[in-house]
Amino acid sequence: MKAVIMSGGMGTRLRPLTCHLPKPMVPIFNKPNMEYTLELLKEYGIEDIAITLYYLPHRIMDYFGNGEKFNVNIKYYIEDTPLGTGGSVKNAQ
Repeated sequence: MKAVIMSGGMGTRLRPLTCHLPKPMVPIFNKPNMEYTLELLKEYGIEDIAITLYYLPHRIMDYFGNGEKFNVNIKYYIEDTPLGTGGSVKNAQ
């Protein structure tokens, strides 16, 4: 089984926290919010994960890399313009 994490939003409702940090990287108890998601996916046996990105993609890619340190396989899909939910999933297909 595979999972898609849609992380392309700009997190405007979390400003000023997201001025220089994408929403999935906002820390909760000293680790990025998305890290909890990866841990849960791994716990339920989902190791192949696609992550769609738009806003500050390098911040997420630099932290999670290929997923090796989390024992998962991560593939990134970067959007040049925001594609919305349906477009984002279609792009990762």
